[in-house]
Amino acid sequence: MNKIGIMQGRLSRPSNGKIQSFPKTTWKEEFFKAKESGLSHIEWIFEFDEWEKNPISNKIGIEEIQEIIKKSGVKVYSICADYFMDIPFLRSDLNLRKELMEKLVWLVYQANSIEAKYIDLPFVDNSEIKNEYEYKLVKEFIEHAANAAKKLDVKIALETSLAPKSFKALLDMINSEAIVANYDTGNSSGIGYDCRVELKFYGNYITTVHIKDRLLNDGTKPLGTGSADFENFFYHLSLLKYNGPIVLQAAREVDGLEIETAIKNRIFVQKYLEKYPIV
Repeated sequence: MNKIGIMQGRLSRPSNGKIQSFPKTTWKEEFFKAKESGLSHIEWIFEFDEWEKNPISNKIGIEEIQEIIKKSGVKVYSICADYFMDIPFLRSDLNLRKELMEKLVWLVYQANSIEAKYIDLPFVDNSEIKNEYEYKLVKEFIEHAANAAKKLDVKIALETSLAPKSFKALLDMINSEAIVANYDTGNSSGIGYDCRVELKFYGNYITTVHIKDRLLNDGTKPLGTGSADFENFFYHLSLLKYNGPIVLQAAREVDGLEIETAIKNRIFVQKYLEKYPIV
């Protein structure tokens, strides 16, 4: 099975200068562009901005998503829950935290309605986990959602900027089969982490992968031009018998050439997967 997909919005021109956002007017077109690019799936974006208008938020929208999946043959395996980076739980007051907990439970059910099996939950940038005290807050945040996810066979994959040993400690403390890890090649290379060390510590928790490239302490670059060690990453990922989705989240390049960029990036990843096959 082709496991390579793409982050929603990467097959449309950027909106309001944002690198990543839900493509409000072109989301349906992206499914057919993904198919043309040889990709099997799209990671859906759920963000705070006009979230009520996001098709995943209502019954009619869900039906539209189901129909476009059927017509295009392109699946939605995962949801990128940027909503919780726009409004970080760890930076919110008690009343807002309760609302965010309920929203995450709700999103688990919405994911299930389109047969998405993973929710990527970011704890980076505004929502970064800053100390061990916040581990308990993270567990509190996701506890009810984890219970719902377990019943529905959905995994919530945490994306953090924690050092490898600390990230494993957090996952061990939460201790839920529904709570797993997302690995982002660009975020790790931008911080300066060694992918071999990361995969050694928490590789067995990884169920979703984002592919991008960043220079150390710098921004996103086209694949192969940053600091990400793709050779070692894909080699060690194959040793773990990884069987989840791989999502292109690479740098935007030339406006109007989104399909060409997606094809180039797919081929970049495929070369590694041919050398280091995954399940």
